Amino acid sequence: MKYLIIDIGNTNIVFAVYDNNKIMKKWRISTLINRTKDEYIIWLNSILKGDTDFTEIIIGSVVPDITEELKIAISDYLKKKPLVISEDIKVNFPSELDSPSEVGTDRIVNALCAWHIYKKPAVIIDFGTATTFDIVGEKGVYLGGVIAPGANLSINALHTAAARLPRIAITKQKKIIGKNTASAMSAGIYWGYIGLIKNILYKIEEELKYNFLILATGGLAEIFIKDLSKDIIINNDLTLNGLFLAYMEGKKND
Repeated sequence: MKYLIIDIGNTNIVFAVYDNNKIMKKWRISTLINRTKDEYIIWLNSILKGDTDFTEIIIGSVVPDITEELKIAISDYLKKKPLVISEDIKVNFPSELDSPSEVGTDRIVNALCAWHIYKKPAVIIDFGTATTFDIVGEKGVYLGGVIAPGANLSINALHTAAARLPRIAITKQKKIIGKNTASAMSAGIYWGYIGLIKNILYKIEEELKYNFLILATGGLAEIFIKDLSKDIIINNDLTLNGLFLAYMEGKKND
């Protein structure tokens, strides 16, 4: 059986063909709030090339406006109603949150997938629009998390708020003291986020008082983890696999 899995994030939308319990193909486009149904249909046609025989289409989203437009495009193009995780199918993973409905679908399916694969307490760092830390406890319960601005968000804020500061790409600076504006900004962003991540992990460990795995996912994971720890596990398909797992677990409980 073959599935189309779509992860709608604040920065990118990822499309993946899932077959034989693994991701066979994967594509990524920018998240644009004003993209039309017809544009999605053109995009789907270009990547799928007529290969449209899917058992199910599964969507995970943190951008409701885009979800609705994409659902219409899929229904029109693939002649099949997509299933939205957390709406049509509830995520079957226990939590200790005050309001479980507040947590983003991506974060809860990441926790579900991490526990399913590793069966150990874990902190999942997602380097996305926000830098999030999601904690799975030793009993396989989602304990909560930490949310900080993402590195690119911080760069955009600097560029927008200060007229003389350029827009830069995130790069590692060997020296902390920059010799020009761009290198000074790069040093501040890179080493600032290294410090932020290390301190948050330290505080989580202090609060939990037991050991845990550290998992990293998201587009910027590869850039930062080299100066964090050699023991961090990168899993950039955590959310896609988590969406499929949530779907399978949900179908069992139907």
